[in-house]
Amino acid sequence: MIFTYCPDCGKKLIPRTLGDEGDIPFCESCNRPFFPMFSTCVICLCVNELGEVALIKQSYMKTEHFILVSGYIKPGETAEYTAQREIEEEIGITPESCHFALSVFYDKRDQLMLGFVCKAKKADMKLSCEVAEAKWCPENEVMNNLRGGSITVQLFEKYLELKEQNKL
Repeated sequence: MIFTYCPDCGKKLIPRTLGDEGDIPFCESCNRPFFPMFSTCVICLCVNELGEVALIKQSYMKTEHFILVSGYIKPGETAEYTAQREIEEEIGITPESCHFALSVFYDKRDQLMLGFVCKAKKADMKLSCEVAEAKWCPENEVMNNLRGGSITVQLFEKYLELKEQNKL
């Protein structure tokens, strides 16, 4: 979102050159720049001790392909905490660890997606109302369940790379 009016005082913002940033919307009354805003989210590849990956279909989105657990970071939360919270909320699994793997900006929704690989013990999933379907999927079948070119695919490929390098 690019600001047109100051969210504090309501006055129209004017472009002001700020160093290397170029022209940024600026409030002369508040003496403050307003950089474009975007949402920050986590996307979590949850893998169990058998190498199976937790895949879900959301109840409120297209359900042609499976995706990974994801969600918005709330004010006051760290990305790591959000990754753990979202897995617990959506599929009822408590991760033992969450490791940052990659970041991807999703232009379509103005979201910065922070990708985590989270390890957990295999257990039955308890689905939230946001999840229509979930399953543990063997690693060698994961790509058959995903939409090509998606952020989910990018995170899965990063997971395979990190695993091969013994960095997980």
